[in-house]
Amino acid sequence: MGLIEAILLGLQFKNLQKPFVFFSMLIGFLFFILAGFGMFYGMYEIFMTDKVGKLVPLLGIFAFSLLFFGLASVCGYMIKRCFNKV
Repeated sequence: MGLIEAILLGLQFKNLQKPFVFFSMLIGFLFFILAGFGMFYGMYEIFMTDKVGKLVPLLGIFAFSLLFFGLASVCGYMIKRCFNKV
């Protein structure tokens, strides 16, 4: 079962074994995705400035964005595990 299928089935409460875990992981998934894209926007803003020495902040923001996307993938994995075995 893919992530999109799991989200759609979970919103319909079909074969949902752990509803609290599902909805908390769904909220976390959405938050971490938005935070990761917000970090990418911050990287874009730093890259477009004319200041010197912007490599270190870019690497730091890139590391934080990878952290947020990694947490989103963990939430996606937990979303897929919230269903009864059929």
